[in-house]
Amino acid sequence: MPGFGFGKRPKPRRFDYIPRFYDEAKEELEDRIKSYSGELSEEDKAKHRISSGLRNKYYGDPKYRSRQVNKSNLRLVYIIIILFFVTYLILKSEGFLKMIDSLG
Repeated sequence: MPGFGFGKRPKPRRFDYIPRFYDEAKEELEDRIKSYSGELSEEDKAKHRISSGLRNKYYGDPKYRSRQVNKSNLRLVYIIIILFFVTYLILKSEGFLKMIDSLG
């Protein structure tokens, strides 16, 4: 049934992405070689030391994330307990009870 379309449909565009292989060990070795050979300036060495330290802190210890999650959960429990205690004290206070009686 010719003639029942919306005209000529455009062909889909191709996505020309060429993936690169990432070898973490090779990149780490190259970074160490650069740092010892003197190719990096003092400022670049400091930036590299800080970034590698942060990377190693997170990836070096496999239990790091679980410890951080546990600390966060414990902090949340403490906050909830404190809020319940403060709410209890407010609800049991004489001023709050007088305010409720005056409204009702």
